Amino acid sequence: MSATPRTTDSSRFDAVIFDFGGVMTEPLFRGRHDFDPQYLNLVAFFLNDFRDVYHLPTGAHDLHLLETGQISDDEFFDRMCRRYVEAGNEPVDARVAQDVIFGRNVVACSAMVDAVRQIKAAGLRTALLTNISRGGEAMWRELIPTHELFDVVVDSSAVGLRKPDPRIYELTCERLAVQPDRCVFVDDLACNVDAATALGMTTIQCDDPVAVADQVVELVLGHHATEEVTA
Repeated sequence: MSATPRTTDSSRFDAVIFDFGGVMTEPLFRGRHDFDPQYLNLVAFFLNDFRDVYHLPTGAHDLHLLETGQISDDEFFDRMCRRYVEAGNEPVDARVAQDVIFGRNVVACSAMVDAVRQIKAAGLRTALLTNISRGGEAMWRELIPTHELFDVVVDSSAVGLRKPDPRIYELTCERLAVQPDRCVFVDDLACNVDAATALGMTTIQCDDPVAVADQVVELVLGHHATEEVTA
């Protein structure tokens, strides 16, 4: 099954917290076939470069620095391309690398956008909690109607914390004025979901945003997302 609630508490919730990439959007890298073949090694290097450090709440890796706002997108790719060459690969212009990896248009998941609307309309608090660079803010603000959908937005690069650091979940709950055990948290990465579970949140790991959009509405509101509900 593509997504499974980590708990099945049917009590009433006060808030739902959503990740951005892979939850409010279609999956970012899974199933991509549009990479130029000459850059496949570069993409593999990019993914492997932080595979073993992403789950660490804090650190000095460039990914941690990028997502906590300490370095810019340009500086991140400058450094990555230097490591790429040091690993024995042919030089690649950092701006080209940046475009190859992040140049593809990110697509919003309309089913999840509608799910957030339903949850908010039902009177629950909603939040967007995202690990993203300073340069990524324009992307999520342009892609989804943030002010309409979310009561709170917590951007890792703006607050200097990133998932799965427990402090960023606690900050989100504080801004929502809710307790963690009254929240549902939706994210596509297991390490982020595990950290939220440890704080007492009800969690859903999202492998398929369309399927999970229905799942979170059913969990929180008790009906399928596509059902007409009348008073």
